[in-house]
Amino acid sequence: MPTYLLTLTAPERVATALADALADGSFASADASGAFDLGDGTWGLEAYFAEAPDVKRLADALTTILADAEDVTADDILAALARVAVRPLDGADWADLDLDQIPPIVAGRFRVFGEHNRPAAADLRRHDLVIEASTAFGTGDHASTLLALTALDAHLKARAPARILDVGCGTGILALAAAKVLPAAAITASDIAPIAVRMSELNRQGNAVGRGVRILLADGLLDPAIRAAAPFDLVLANILPDPLSRLAGSIVAVMAPGASLVVAGLRQGEEARLSSVYRQHGLVFDRRFRAKEWSALAFSKPRQARVPATGT
Repeated sequence: MPTYLLTLTAPERVATALADALADGSFASADASGAFDLGDGTWGLEAYFAEAPDVKRLADALTTILADAEDVTADDILAALARVAVRPLDGADWADLDLDQIPPIVAGRFRVFGEHNRPAAADLRRHDLVIEASTAFGTGDHASTLLALTALDAHLKARAPARILDVGCGTGILALAAAKVLPAAAITASDIAPIAVRMSELNRQGNAVGRGVRILLADGLLDPAIRAAAPFDLVLANILPDPLSRLAGSIVAVMAPGASLVVAGLRQGEEARLSSVYRQHGLVFDRRFRAKEWSALAFSKPRQARVPATGT
Protein backbone atom coordinates (compact mmCIF):
# COMPACT_ATOMS: atom_id res chain seq x y z
CA MET A 1 0.00 0.00 0.00
CA PRO A 2 1.62 3.28 -1.09
CA THR A 3 2.08 5.65 1.83
CA TYR A 4 3.57 8.82 0.28
CA LEU A 5 2.00 11.12 -2.29
CA LEU A 6 3.82 13.60 -4.57
CA THR A 7 1.74 16.36 -6.13
CA LEU A 8 2.29 19.37 -8.34
CA THR A 9 0.39 21.66 -10.69
CA ALA A 10 1.92 22.63 -14.03
CA PRO A 11 1.15 23.15 -17.71
CA GLU A 12 -0.06 20.02 -19.49
CA ARG A 13 3.25 19.37 -21.28
CA VAL A 14 5.13 19.42 -17.95
CA ALA A 15 2.69 17.32 -15.94
CA THR A 16 2.32 14.65 -18.62
CA ALA A 17 6.08 14.40 -19.20
CA LEU A 18 6.67 13.78 -15.50
CA ALA A 19 3.76 11.35 -15.16
CA ASP A 20 4.96 9.24 -18.11
CA ALA A 21 8.56 9.11 -16.87
CA LEU A 22 7.60 8.28 -13.28
CA ALA A 23 5.17 5.59 -14.43
CA ASP A 24 7.79 3.64 -16.40
CA GLY A 25 10.21 3.63 -13.45
CA SER A 26 13.13 5.03 -15.41
CA PHE A 27 13.94 7.83 -12.96
CA ALA A 28 12.25 7.16 -9.62
CA SER A 29 10.52 4.25 -7.90
CA ALA A 30 6.93 5.51 -8.04
CA ASP A 31 4.30 2.77 -7.64
CA ALA A 32 1.84 4.71 -9.77
CA SER A 33 1.51 8.15 -11.32
CA GLY A 34 -0.93 10.08 -13.46
CA ALA A 35 -1.71 13.53 -14.84
CA PHE A 36 -5.16 15.09 -15.05
CA ASP A 37 -6.80 18.30 -16.27
CA LEU A 38 -7.78 20.62 -13.41
CA GLY A 39 -10.13 22.55 -15.66
CA ASP A 40 -8.52 25.95 -15.18
CA GLY A 41 -5.81 25.69 -17.81
CA THR A 42 -3.43 23.78 -15.55
CA TRP A 43 -2.82 20.08 -14.97
CA GLY A 44 -2.17 18.16 -11.79
CA LEU A 45 0.28 15.32 -11.21
CA GLU A 46 0.01 12.64 -8.54
CA ALA A 47 2.66 9.98 -7.91
CA TYR A 48 2.54 7.38 -5.14
CA PHE A 49 5.53 5.89 -3.31
CA ALA A 50 5.67 2.95 -0.90
CA GLU A 51 8.50 4.62 1.00
CA ALA A 52 9.47 8.23 1.57
CA PRO A 53 11.38 9.27 -1.56
CA ASP A 54 14.96 10.50 -1.27
CA VAL A 55 14.30 14.18 -1.91
CA LYS A 56 17.75 14.94 -3.31
CA ARG A 57 17.54 12.12 -5.85
CA LEU A 58 13.94 12.98 -6.62
CA ALA A 59 14.80 16.62 -7.32
CA ASP A 60 17.59 15.51 -9.66
CA ALA A 61 15.27 13.00 -11.36
CA LEU A 62 12.50 15.53 -11.97
CA THR A 63 15.00 18.05 -13.33
CA THR A 64 16.48 15.44 -15.69
CA ILE A 65 13.06 14.40 -16.95
CA LEU A 66 12.02 17.97 -17.70
CA ALA A 67 15.37 18.92 -19.23
CA ASP A 68 14.89 16.11 -21.78
CA ALA A 69 11.21 16.84 -22.49
CA GLU A 70 10.15 18.61 -25.67
CA ASP A 71 8.84 22.18 -25.49
CA VAL A 72 9.76 22.53 -21.80
CA THR A 73 11.73 25.67 -20.95
CA ALA A 74 14.07 26.47 -18.07
CA ASP A 75 11.34 28.63 -16.51
CA ASP A 76 8.92 25.68 -16.75
CA ILE A 77 11.36 23.52 -14.81
CA LEU A 78 11.92 26.10 -12.07
CA ALA A 79 8.18 26.69 -11.71
CA ALA A 80 7.39 22.96 -11.54
CA LEU A 81 10.06 22.21 -8.93
CA ALA A 82 8.85 25.11 -6.79
CA ARG A 83 5.34 23.57 -6.71
CA VAL A 84 6.34 20.01 -5.85
CA ALA A 85 5.16 18.72 -2.48
CA VAL A 86 5.43 15.30 -0.81
CA ARG A 87 3.23 14.21 2.09
CA PRO A 88 2.60 10.97 3.97
CA LEU A 89 -0.93 9.62 3.54
CA ASP A 90 -1.49 9.23 7.29
CA GLY A 91 -2.67 12.82 7.61
CA ALA A 92 0.67 14.36 8.64
CA ASP A 93 1.54 17.88 7.52
CA TRP A 94 2.67 18.55 3.97
CA ALA A 95 6.41 18.71 3.37
CA ASP A 96 7.96 20.69 0.53
CA LEU A 97 10.60 18.99 -1.60
CA ASP A 98 13.39 21.17 -0.17
CA LEU A 99 12.97 20.56 3.57
CA ASP A 100 15.73 19.95 6.10
CA GLN A 101 16.16 16.40 4.79
CA ILE A 102 18.84 17.81 2.48
CA PRO A 103 21.67 18.66 4.89
CA PRO A 104 23.97 21.67 4.53
CA ILE A 105 27.42 21.14 3.05
CA VAL A 106 30.38 22.33 5.11
CA ALA A 107 33.80 22.41 3.43
CA GLY A 108 36.60 24.49 4.87
CA ARG A 109 35.39 28.07 5.13
CA PHE A 110 32.31 27.37 3.04
CA ARG A 111 28.88 26.52 4.41
CA VAL A 112 26.10 25.80 1.91
CA PHE A 113 22.41 25.85 2.85
CA GLY A 114 18.98 26.73 1.48
CA GLU A 115 16.42 29.29 2.52
CA HIS A 116 14.62 26.57 4.49
CA ASN A 117 17.55 26.11 6.92
CA ARG A 118 19.23 29.51 6.71
CA PRO A 119 20.91 30.39 10.03
CA ALA A 120 19.76 33.42 11.98
CA ALA A 121 21.13 36.72 10.69
CA ALA A 122 23.51 36.97 13.64
CA ASP A 123 25.03 33.58 12.76
CA LEU A 124 25.69 34.23 9.08
CA ARG A 125 29.30 34.11 7.92
CA ARG A 126 31.19 35.83 5.15
CA HIS A 127 31.66 32.66 3.10
CA ASP A 128 28.12 31.25 3.43
CA LEU A 129 26.35 30.23 0.22
CA VAL A 130 22.61 29.91 -0.34
CA ILE A 131 21.91 27.19 -2.94
CA GLU A 132 18.28 26.12 -3.08
CA ALA A 133 17.46 22.41 -3.08
CA SER A 134 15.06 22.95 -5.98
CA THR A 135 18.00 24.18 -8.07
CA ALA A 136 19.95 20.94 -7.69
CA PHE A 137 20.56 20.51 -11.43
CA GLY A 138 24.18 19.62 -12.09
CA THR A 139 25.34 19.51 -8.50
CA GLY A 140 25.84 15.75 -8.50
CA ASP A 141 26.65 13.72 -5.42
CA HIS A 142 27.18 15.66 -2.19
CA ALA A 143 30.61 14.07 -1.65
CA SER A 144 31.76 15.28 -5.05
CA THR A 145 30.57 18.82 -4.36
CA LEU A 146 32.17 18.78 -0.92
CA LEU A 147 35.48 17.64 -2.40
CA ALA A 148 35.43 20.34 -5.06
CA LEU A 149 34.73 23.00 -2.42
CA THR A 150 37.41 21.57 -0.12
CA ALA A 151 39.99 21.61 -2.91
CA LEU A 152 38.98 25.15 -3.88
CA ASP A 153 39.29 26.33 -0.28
CA ALA A 154 42.74 24.77 0.06
CA HIS A 155 43.90 26.50 -3.13
CA LEU A 156 42.53 29.91 -2.14
CA LYS A 157 44.29 29.73 1.21
CA ALA A 158 47.59 29.54 -0.67
CA ARG A 159 46.92 31.76 -3.68
CA ALA A 160 44.68 34.58 -4.88
CA PRO A 161 44.01 33.93 -8.59
CA ALA A 162 42.84 36.98 -10.50
CA ARG A 163 41.05 35.09 -13.30
CA ILE A 164 39.00 31.97 -12.61
CA LEU A 165 37.02 29.65 -14.88
CA ASP A 166 34.32 27.21 -13.67
CA VAL A 167 33.61 24.70 -16.47
CA GLY A 168 30.23 22.96 -16.27
CA CYS A 169 29.11 25.24 -13.47
CA GLY A 170 25.74 23.57 -12.72
CA THR A 171 24.26 25.71 -9.95
CA GLY A 172 27.32 27.99 -10.00
CA ILE A 173 28.35 26.87 -6.54
CA LEU A 174 32.12 26.81 -7.18
CA ALA A 175 32.21 30.14 -8.99
CA LEU A 176 30.13 31.76 -6.25
CA ALA A 177 32.32 30.25 -3.52
CA ALA A 178 35.42 31.69 -5.21
CA ALA A 179 33.70 35.08 -5.42
CA LYS A 180 32.96 35.01 -1.70
CA VAL A 181 36.69 34.73 -0.99
CA LEU A 182 37.93 36.91 -3.86
CA PRO A 183 35.23 39.48 -4.67
CA ALA A 184 37.60 41.40 -6.96
CA ALA A 185 38.49 38.38 -9.12
CA ALA A 186 37.20 38.08 -12.69
CA ILE A 187 35.26 34.80 -12.63
CA THR A 188 33.74 33.09 -15.66
CA ALA A 189 31.24 30.25 -15.19
CA SER A 190 29.97 28.25 -18.15
CA ASP A 191 27.61 25.37 -18.82
CA ILE A 192 26.20 23.64 -21.88
CA ALA A 193 22.68 23.44 -20.37
CA PRO A 194 20.41 26.53 -20.47
CA ILE A 195 18.70 25.48 -17.23
CA ALA A 196 22.08 25.38 -15.44
CA VAL A 197 22.92 28.89 -16.65
CA ARG A 198 19.53 30.14 -15.51
CA MET A 199 19.90 28.52 -12.09
CA SER A 200 23.45 29.82 -11.67
CA GLU A 201 22.26 33.35 -12.38
CA LEU A 202 19.45 33.01 -9.82
CA ASN A 203 21.95 31.79 -7.25
CA ARG A 204 24.32 34.65 -8.10
CA GLN A 205 21.54 37.10 -7.35
CA GLY A 206 20.52 35.22 -4.21
CA ASN A 207 24.05 35.43 -2.85
CA ALA A 208 24.43 39.14 -3.63
CA VAL A 209 27.50 38.39 -5.73
CA GLY A 210 28.34 41.15 -8.19
CA ARG A 211 28.84 41.03 -11.92
CA GLY A 212 32.43 39.95 -11.38
CA VAL A 213 30.94 36.48 -11.87
CA ARG A 214 30.00 36.15 -15.54
CA ILE A 215 27.76 33.18 -16.39
CA LEU A 216 27.80 31.90 -19.97
CA LEU A 217 25.96 29.33 -22.06
CA ALA A 218 28.86 27.65 -23.84
CA ASP A 219 29.58 24.29 -25.48
CA GLY A 220 33.20 23.58 -24.58
CA LEU A 221 36.03 26.05 -24.20
CA LEU A 222 36.19 27.40 -27.73
CA ASP A 223 33.40 29.88 -27.07
CA PRO A 224 34.62 33.39 -28.02
CA ALA A 225 33.72 34.83 -24.60
CA ILE A 226 35.80 32.19 -22.82
CA ARG A 227 38.73 32.66 -25.17
CA ALA A 228 38.54 36.43 -24.66
CA ALA A 229 38.65 36.02 -20.87
CA ALA A 230 41.62 33.62 -20.98
CA PRO A 231 44.21 32.87 -19.83
CA PHE A 232 42.97 31.77 -16.41
CA ASP A 233 44.94 31.43 -13.19
CA LEU A 234 42.57 28.76 -11.83
CA VAL A 235 40.23 26.38 -13.65
CA LEU A 236 37.53 24.39 -11.81
CA ALA A 237 35.73 21.45 -13.42
CA ASN A 238 33.30 19.34 -11.37
CA ILE A 239 31.96 17.25 -14.23
CA LEU A 240 32.12 13.63 -15.40
CA PRO A 241 35.37 11.76 -16.22
CA ASP A 242 34.71 11.37 -19.96
CA PRO A 243 34.21 15.09 -20.66
CA LEU A 244 37.11 15.83 -18.31
CA SER A 245 39.28 13.65 -20.54
CA ARG A 246 37.84 14.96 -23.79
CA LEU A 247 38.29 18.61 -22.78
CA ALA A 248 41.81 18.19 -21.37
CA GLY A 249 43.59 19.84 -24.28
CA SER A 250 41.18 22.78 -24.37
CA ILE A 251 41.36 23.25 -20.61
CA VAL A 252 45.16 23.29 -20.54
CA ALA A 253 45.21 25.70 -23.49
CA VAL A 254 43.27 28.37 -21.58
CA MET A 255 45.43 28.06 -18.44
CA ALA A 256 48.09 30.69 -17.82
CA PRO A 257 51.66 29.58 -17.07
CA GLY A 258 51.75 28.68 -13.37
CA ALA A 259 47.95 28.24 -13.25
CA SER A 260 46.15 25.53 -11.30
CA LEU A 261 43.38 23.08 -12.19
CA VAL A 262 40.94 21.30 -9.87
CA VAL A 263 38.88 18.46 -11.33
CA ALA A 264 36.12 16.61 -9.46
CA GLY A 265 33.17 14.37 -10.21
CA LEU A 266 35.25 11.21 -10.54
CA ARG A 267 35.46 8.07 -8.46
CA GLN A 268 38.73 6.91 -6.95
CA GLY A 269 39.10 4.16 -9.55
CA GLU A 270 39.25 6.84 -12.27
CA GLU A 271 42.10 8.83 -10.71
CA ALA A 272 44.86 7.08 -12.69
CA ARG A 273 43.18 7.68 -16.05
CA LEU A 274 42.52 11.39 -15.40
CA SER A 275 45.97 11.94 -13.94
CA SER A 276 47.59 10.32 -16.97
CA VAL A 277 45.53 12.40 -19.42
CA TYR A 278 46.45 15.72 -17.82
CA ARG A 279 50.11 14.80 -17.35
CA GLN A 280 50.25 14.01 -21.07
CA HIS A 281 49.07 17.57 -21.68
CA GLY A 282 51.94 18.96 -19.63
CA LEU A 283 50.40 19.45 -16.19
CA VAL A 284 51.97 18.41 -12.91
CA PHE A 285 49.91 16.42 -10.41
CA ASP A 286 49.81 18.23 -7.06
CA ARG A 287 47.29 16.69 -4.70
CA ARG A 288 44.23 14.47 -4.32
CA PHE A 289 41.17 14.82 -2.09
CA ARG A 290 38.97 11.82 -1.24
CA ALA A 291 35.61 11.21 0.41
CA LYS A 292 33.67 7.94 0.24
CA GLU A 293 34.30 6.60 -3.28
CA TRP A 294 34.73 10.07 -4.78
CA SER A 295 37.89 11.96 -5.63
CA ALA A 296 39.11 15.41 -6.67
CA LEU A 297 42.53 16.07 -8.20
CA ALA A 298 44.64 19.23 -8.28
CA PHE A 299 47.20 19.96 -11.01
CA SER A 300 49.43 22.88 -11.95
CA LYS A 301 50.82 24.14 -15.22
CA PRO A 302 54.61 24.77 -15.29
CA ARG A 303 55.61 28.38 -15.81
CA GLN A 304 57.93 27.28 -18.60
CA ALA A 305 57.27 24.58 -21.16
CA ARG A 306 59.31 21.46 -20.65
CA VAL A 307 62.10 20.99 -23.16
CA PRO A 308 62.76 17.35 -24.09
CA ALA A 309 66.27 16.17 -23.25
CA THR A 310 68.59 15.69 -26.25
CA GLY A 311 71.56 13.43 -26.63
CA THR A 312 75.10 14.72 -27.14
